[in-house]
Amino acid sequence: MVSLVRNFVMRSETRINKSPTAASKDLCETCNLKPKFFGKGVLHPYCSRTCARNGGRAVGIIECLLPGCHATGKTAFSNFCSEDHAIEGVLQNRAAGCTRCMVQPQVLGGLCIACDRRSRVGPRLQELNQDSSTFKDLRMQFLSEWERNEDKPPVFEKAYEVILPRDIRVRHDAYWAKNEGSEKIRTFYSALCICDLGFKDDNICDGRTCGICCTVKSSFKSFAFGRTFMEGRFGNGIYSSRNPACADRFSTSCTTSPYRVMIACDTVAPCENDSIDEAEIEETSVFTPIADGILPAFVVVYSIAI
Repeated sequence: MVSLVRNFVMRSETRINKSPTAASKDLCETCNLKPKFFGKGVLHPYCSRTCARNGGRAVGIIECLLPGCHATGKTAFSNFCSEDHAIEGVLQNRAAGCTRCMVQPQVLGGLCIACDRRSRVGPRLQELNQDSSTFKDLRMQFLSEWERNEDKPPVFEKAYEVILPRDIRVRHDAYWAKNEGSEKIRTFYSALCICDLGFKDDNICDGRTCGICCTVKSSFKSFAFGRTFMEGRFGNGIYSSRNPACADRFSTSCTTSPYRVMIACDTVAPCENDSIDEAEIEETSVFTPIADGILPAFVVVYSIAI
């Protein structure tokens, strides 16, 4: 009886100790995931012809790019194994950072997957941190360019960056490249605002009569009431101004908001003639024939003391 128990225990231990080894020996020597192919009485070392052609090399398996990590890299994280390692890889200069968020690695056209996905949805607003250099530079530019005889300058309340789809920026850059002898300048545009943007809401509204939101949402392809162009002395097109005080003449609001709203634009324009008087430049509208030549870069929320 004792001998029977001893034999049973030894056999059980043998099965327990050998089963993992036996199971691993039955897996493909390339992918180590599928069982080896058995055919015509022969157990082949690989699971398929694809693994056989790769001669023992793992197919499509890349280690995480972060040194010291041997986990499998993933395409979604630019061949890092996880979001944390992808961020750490950017910090260690192992990968180029996204040109927009500067946190995740680049995947598509200079953007990370998250930023690229958001840019395809359509223009949206992102409020600028008042301690950021972008906010401070925009505020300084807005106030320094404001030229109007008033007792008090406007109060720069807040600002939003306009996040544009990549295809709009690509067309803008192509337009600039085609127009030799041109430069990119900052201009300002304003119109009737019927929503509480910057006061009770931080999003672009869907109002067909909102001159600000229609312009931002279409990136100057259409305006309030479905108009597709503005009229002026240079013909049909888009008119903006270097001087935000000139654009302020068109800034009106029909809501309870105490603020006014204006769009700061990136505009392609002919290089200035040095012989033109600076005062004339301030008062002259900048004419852009098509929407590809002008981008809504920021939305500025400001107030004027009465």
